[in-house]
Amino acid sequence: MEKVFRNYKYVNSSIFDLIDGDKEVKQTIALGYLLSQDENILRQFLSLKPIVSVMGKYKETDFSKIIIHTELTSKNDKRIDISIQFYKNNKPIKALIIEAKNIKLNISPKNVVNQITKYLENEEFKELHGFEVLYGCILSKNNFIFKSEKIVSIFWSDIINILYKSAGLAKDFLTFLTRINGSMNFYEKEVYSVPAGETSIYQYGYPHIYECPNSGKNYKSIKKPLYFAFRQKDGGIMEKLFGVEEIIILNPNQDFESFLDDPSYSDTTKERIKNYCDNIWGEEKYSDDEKQFFILSSSNQINLSHKPRPKANNSFRAYYKLSDLLDVNKIYVEAEK
Repeated sequence: MEKVFRNYKYVNSSIFDLIDGDKEVKQTIALGYLLSQDENILRQFLSLKPIVSVMGKYKETDFSKIIIHTELTSKNDKRIDISIQFYKNNKPIKALIIEAKNIKLNISPKNVVNQITKYLENEEFKELHGFEVLYGCILSKNNFIFKSEKIVSIFWSDIINILYKSAGLAKDFLTFLTRINGSMNFYEKEVYSVPAGETSIYQYGYPHIYECPNSGKNYKSIKKPLYFAFRQKDGGIMEKLFGVEEIIILNPNQDFESFLDDPSYSDTTKERIKNYCDNIWGEEKYSDDEKQFFILSSSNQINLSHKPRPKANNSFRAYYKLSDLLDVNKIYVEAEK
């Protein structure tokens, strides 16, 4: 017998959807829980090159116990996102302190380095007393440069690359991460990309609505994506990912009144589509063709500062893996087959 767990509006829910707190706290606790439950993920995490460069290679036989602590709080209300504490015969050996920043936000590197440096130097956290050595790790969205013998930087794209190849709880965590803001409850592909020349998204100043026909093989077969990426001229550079909130199919000329009366759509969504139609076709005569309206998030956006671009032709519609586009070491990315 098939059993399915659903929480709130999600078609497929997991234990991670039960975690309370703001977005960053949810991500932190969920990652810590995954590391504590999945030995393979923990091993891959500790085998990331930056972590190995300061802590050395992880060998299970070197330790008898590992404690993974999330939201570790000091007597002065300082907080460590995640600490991984290594013991040998109940003796504390070393610990890794992880400061995890939101997957969608840029950070001030100087402030974070100073913050984690203080954690490594002081005695505020009683749970870290007695360890021979402490190391620091900053988990963030983008790369930044700093000098430290005990602090390293890793990226959310590193985590996604690990999760993407995994199953079970790790796969659940990947789903949880990619819709952490609740904007998606189902998707078939991670990133859908089109040439910017196909759309008036920039030309008309409405960067949060994408519209295309709902007829023809190329359009009817569009898979529901988690993110949109618009490719620019000069090689198809992708500068930003837009989260897809929902897809609405309607004939603007024939169905608009029914759409406005439909309680399942928010007033904000209705107003955004109306403004789009008014500007594209004029208030008196909307298009009489069935359209797909992709409602793109104004808050769930990811800047691609390394400006990835397709390896091949820039004139086609294509799907990409999210991990490929987030990998700062990849400039040229291949479309999914």
